[in-house]
Amino acid sequence: MKLKKLGSESLSDSEAEQCKEDFFYACDCTAELLEEFSARGLQIGPALGGALTQIIAHLIMVSPDTTAAMELLSSCINNATLNVQNSTATHHGSNEIH
Repeated sequence: MKLKKLGSESLSDSEAEQCKEDFFYACDCTAELLEEFSARGLQIGPALGGALTQIIAHLIMVSPDTTAAMELLSSCINNATLNVQNSTATHHGSNEIH
């Protein structure tokens, strides 16, 4: 399956909702995979490196061109940064709870 470049195309409401559902389902599956790495006692660095290498290689293979792959990768890095910033901003250390 090849990625489609959306560009200026707009999605119908049902397509946009399906994209949102697919995104969050994939996030949940990945979180479960990371938990499994930990449960199996894998070292986090090599495990993450292997998983990211496979995902990025697949992204490059299914992208219409390198630019599209890099745009998606850049968007994912930005989303991850925002998620971490929001997570740390809303989660106080345990010493602040008492």
